[in-house]
Amino acid sequence: MQFNTYTSAGAHIAAALVNDPMADVAAVGALLAGFDVEEPTPAEAELAELREWTARLRSVFEPQAEEAHDGLPYHLHYKPLDGDLAARVKAFTAAGLAYLVAEGWGSRLGRCQRAGCATAFVDTSRNGTRHFCSVRCANQVNVTNHRVRRRLS
Repeated sequence: MQFNTYTSAGAHIAAALVNDPMADVAAVGALLAGFDVEEPTPAEAELAELREWTARLRSVFEPQAEEAHDGLPYHLHYKPLDGDLAARVKAFTAAGLAYLVAEGWGSRLGRCQRAGCATAFVDTSRNGTRHFCSVRCANQVNVTNHRVRRRLS
């Protein structure tokens, strides 16, 4: 299975923390340094916080039912559902765009290339070569280009 950097590193760090006795800051620092974590050696207060977090992580590695809340499969909430609308939309759109860019799909975000139209779009085409927001804009450019070529010949 292929994981992206955050998924892979995050999951491996979680497993390593769960397996580590977390005896002292030096040992945890060495463990985190092995995963290229920046400034890996925790202060005592951070070590206490990491121990609490690791205790919560342990349950993730236990056998679990496949169904999450609301009868839906596991999914992420970027903002509590009871948050205000603006916060929910900002969190959802930022996470969606960040995921696309981080997965190497940033080139699929674009603006229509027809003069006078600047509509934003997400290119969901198979080959990823979309230049226009719609068939209508593409047709207008193609017809204009065809007419120019006919006049020149």
